[in-house]
Amino acid sequence: MNVSPIYTRTLELLRLNTRRIVSQGGQYSGKTVNHLAALATLCAEERPTGDSPVITTVTAQSFPHIKGGALRDFEDYVYPDFKNAIKGYHKTDHLFTFKSGMKMEFKVFESEMAARGSKRKRLFINEANSFPYLVFFQLDSRSEQTIIDYNPSIRYWAHEKLIGYPENEMIYSDHRHNPFLTEAKHKEIENICTFLYDADGNVVMKENGQPTVVRGDYELWKVYARGITGNVSGVIFPDWEMIDDDDFPGNKDLDWVYSNDFGYTVDPTVIVKQAKLGDTLFVKELAYETGLPAINQVQILKANGFRPDQDPLYCEHDWDMIRQLRQHGAIYAVEARKGQGSIKAGIDLLKQVKVKYPASSKNIHRERSLYVWLKDKDSGKELNVPIDSNNHTFDAIRYGYYTRYLKTGV
Repeated sequence: MNVSPIYTRTLELLRLNTRRIVSQGGQYSGKTVNHLAALATLCAEERPTGDSPVITTVTAQSFPHIKGGALRDFEDYVYPDFKNAIKGYHKTDHLFTFKSGMKMEFKVFESEMAARGSKRKRLFINEANSFPYLVFFQLDSRSEQTIIDYNPSIRYWAHEKLIGYPENEMIYSDHRHNPFLTEAKHKEIENICTFLYDADGNVVMKENGQPTVVRGDYELWKVYARGITGNVSGVIFPDWEMIDDDDFPGNKDLDWVYSNDFGYTVDPTVIVKQAKLGDTLFVKELAYETGLPAINQVQILKANGFRPDQDPLYCEHDWDMIRQLRQHGAIYAVEARKGQGSIKAGIDLLKQVKVKYPASSKNIHRERSLYVWLKDKDSGKELNVPIDSNNHTFDAIRYGYYTRYLKTGV
């Protein structure tokens, strides 16, 4: 099994009977997968003894979050390496039973009362910064060991109640700890923020000790490129809701709108589809991939209900790519509505509806916490201008929504 330093350190701390592991990490550090792999390793190695609990519980804020996050990560990246050690998988209960007799469940607790119950061997809370403290308290008090992980976008209860206590250990990580990440993805994360350098290659510092930023948001860079606790504010779409994939409408008769944002060497090509039901917009990510050829884009569209001879495809303004899409069957590939002020107008239009996306749309979920308003470099005041980064999915959504619904209003 391929492992990272996060896996090695997590397993070491668990074997040392560390009471709690607080895992603070940046974007794509691989912390969740490696914590799951360490827990699976112990489930495979250990045996039930006496009255000791056999259950390891993995939980998150809601079922869509756990299904689209930790459970999917386990199924895709951990289970293949442990399938010979696993006796069975009860899909309804999301329960893995190991041949050793140990068990791992993926479960959601909707309230503090629901969290009161039987003791467990270990507890893992994914994205704990979105998790209620009182629910954590009840679960943790019934667990022999606990792991929590999170992106440190802002201080929350872990900083006050867990960090710094002698029985707890910290693991800090960022994308540089992930040996399996592509160079393009490493570069993308680093480019969340670019700094001003002097002739000797050193970052030019301000009088207040902060680096001089040329582009991007320093707080975002701290959190997502370095895993340092920040103070991220000004998220543009804070109220978008993740839902279970099964709750995403599959009605083929809906007025689906298809759109894309082209990417090339570094940036991804994004394809989305969206439809309005009353005052709710349902959005689904169909592709998020660098260097995606036009023929593959058309194949993905067709596999997701796109009718080449009937449905328009609203595209970023690149006539060469539009021509290629038309050659491969997307007859009505056309330029999306753009122009001066269209970005802000599109954002304002999207803010007039409730927006829901399925848990499988992981890049919509990831970029939602990164897409923020630009701030004045001196005062820190929001400027009502979106930062031009981590917006690939939102550009694709905006192209389709602004073009389609600005015209009709329905």
